[in-house]
Amino acid sequence: MRFVIVGGGVAGITAALELGNRRLGTVAVYSDETYPYYYRPQLAEFLAGGVTLERLLRRDLAWYKGRGIDVHLGRSVTRVEPDARTITLVDGTRVEYDKLLLATGSVPFVPPLKGADKSGVFTWRTLADTLELEQAASFCGKTIVLGGGLLGLEAARGLLRFCGDVTVLEFFPRLLPRQLDVEGATVLQHFVESLGIRVVVGAQAEEVLGDQVVTGLRLKDGREFPAGLVLVAAGVRSQARLAQEAGLTVDRGIVVDEYMATSAPDIYAAGDAAIFKGYSWAIAPIAQAQGRIAALNMAGEVTAYDVVVPSTTLKVVGIDVSSVGIVNPETADHIEIRALEAEANSYKKIVLHGGRIVGSIVINNKVLAKNLENRIAQREAMTPDQARALLA
Repeated sequence: MRFVIVGGGVAGITAALELGNRRLGTVAVYSDETYPYYYRPQLAEFLAGGVTLERLLRRDLAWYKGRGIDVHLGRSVTRVEPDARTITLVDGTRVEYDKLLLATGSVPFVPPLKGADKSGVFTWRTLADTLELEQAASFCGKTIVLGGGLLGLEAARGLLRFCGDVTVLEFFPRLLPRQLDVEGATVLQHFVESLGIRVVVGAQAEEVLGDQVVTGLRLKDGREFPAGLVLVAAGVRSQARLAQEAGLTVDRGIVVDEYMATSAPDIYAAGDAAIFKGYSWAIAPIAQAQGRIAALNMAGEVTAYDVVVPSTTLKVVGIDVSSVGIVNPETADHIEIRALEAEANSYKKIVLHGGRIVGSIVINNKVLAKNLENRIAQREAMTPDQARALLA
């Protein structure tokens, strides 16, 4: 059996290890990156100086080889042919498969922005991006991070190590708009600003200033911010080009069923590239879970995917932010219990629905955050009084 995996990120490598352990045939991974697998969420700590390159790249190609996995670095895949059961590499080499996994991940989204092609405008997704960003940041003077989501805040923290003047511009009226509510975002913003990072919310970017090289950024309301580096951290989009060109069903990503199977026989998808029940969370825990399920089904062990409770944990130099499940309910039949201690940079929230806990936000309490995450995963029954007791 020839197992072929396109993509060397968390979904692809998780699947490769599952298949390699079973020794059912050959396992080949094709990655367009030139570095072996690294856990992408650790790039933030690497940028901030908390993780060394050696620690980030813990396993070399020989380690995978010893587990029955051939990892091919710098080998981009340009074409998938479902009828011929082959993929084509950038150098024209054709590789046959019996089972194929598309774990092509996601790409940074750059919103329509005049001047975004100027020198000094960066996106951040890979280790190569990080190394390039570090070099540029050492000489930039002032830095703008366009986007106050998870990626943008982690980037701002890391860039503060290279240049002391960092400004985060967020389009929405609060930071981490997907993960936090108004109260939680306010606590986080005050803490981020205490680190020396300027935060501007409700900021609609209009144009990157400068001739060929960045000199600043202008907002739609006319305000201008000088900068020698602009990092666009406006989210990601599923990388589904290969699947679309191969005729697979695509809807903002590669559509999969509960077995991670695509619309083509013996082709699976997992991670950021996959769309399951209309959504892609683009976070590592879900990519890992989907990669494992895809591998089990590729190996003939029929296993359905059970949606992982979406969870986000952000570490910003001394403060922990946890967001799990439904945190901004859109219907009135949810109950929200809150506890705020602004002076202590502390905020806690539990969301109940149908007599069960379905979401939580916890800032600055790792023990409670983990406790609530477990309860949400188990869909534990909970009353408002019980929720208030947990937050007391």
